[in-house]
Amino acid sequence: MSPILSEQEKLNAKEQAEQDLYLQAASWVEKLASGELDSLSKRRFSNWLEADARHPVLLQSMVETWQDPALTKALAAYQPSPLKRVLPQRPKLQMAAVAMAFSSVLVMLFYVGDSHFFAPAAPYELKTAQANSMQQGLDDGSVVDMAPDSQLTVFFTADKRQVLQGQGAAYFAVTKDKQRPFEVRLDQASVVAVGTEFNIDRDPDLIDITVYEGAVQVQATAAGPSVLLKSGERIRIQQHKLSEVQKVDLQQLVDWRSGWIEIENETLAYLLHRLNRSALVPVSASAEVANLRVAGRFELANTQQTLSALSEAYGLTLEQNSSGIRLSRSPSQLQ
Repeated sequence: MSPILSEQEKLNAKEQAEQDLYLQAASWVEKLASGELDSLSKRRFSNWLEADARHPVLLQSMVETWQDPALTKALAAYQPSPLKRVLPQRPKLQMAAVAMAFSSVLVMLFYVGDSHFFAPAAPYELKTAQANSMQQGLDDGSVVDMAPDSQLTVFFTADKRQVLQGQGAAYFAVTKDKQRPFEVRLDQASVVAVGTEFNIDRDPDLIDITVYEGAVQVQATAAGPSVLLKSGERIRIQQHKLSEVQKVDLQQLVDWRSGWIEIENETLAYLLHRLNRSALVPVSASAEVANLRVAGRFELANTQQTLSALSEAYGLTLEQNSSGIRLSRSPSQLQ
């Protein structure tokens, strides 16, 4: 008996199929632009065009969108027969020139251009190095501030804006577009907004979402309940479950963008994970102190000062070896 797909699974499958279609077309455009196809490639190209009525229509839309006279002149001698046979002929329009025109702007459109020209655009990655933050404008006018050692994959379509957050922290200032929701996916979890500002801080064990303006819809899993999180509220996702909504004072709130972290009752492992985004030397904790509850305000880039404060306040010992700095119980506390 075949499994019954949920509506969400059907939607995901449809989006994946559309993305694959455009990636196939882009691949053929690149091959056409790189030079004349060999006989085998020509047959495969012809078969691809005839395999689905959407294929020539897609290429037709590319032709109508990009007609660059300079590129047409440069490649006037080349005209692939499959395209000539399938698509309507236009005076003085050489298909390879259009292919090259499309290829030359494909990256610009997919990565920094107007996402309304085509449906699924090729995803692209944004990544920050250790100790380096970054502010980046997105295709729709939204802006994202990324903490050090953070990674995002951006994928916008004609009807949806999607970002996959792999690791680290990111503050999103989202341009309002009711027709295209802005979704951040974190494995099974998701955060959906229309136009708002929010911060997502992720480590291997949990995800914190804080809303600074507007509201977002939060789900821990695709099939789980959703929570509307409003300005001045925070929620945590841990073990695929949503915590209670917590009120935060945005006027007093200290987040990673200030260069500091302020915590009230978090584990030492939680703090060290955030310090390690900027630390030049990796810092770890022994098993017996990793879950020690700590509190205070710490400067993220000043690892040595933070470790000294932790050592003094909680009776910890700092040991430096070839793999970095390790915090453990002092001998006196082990007795």
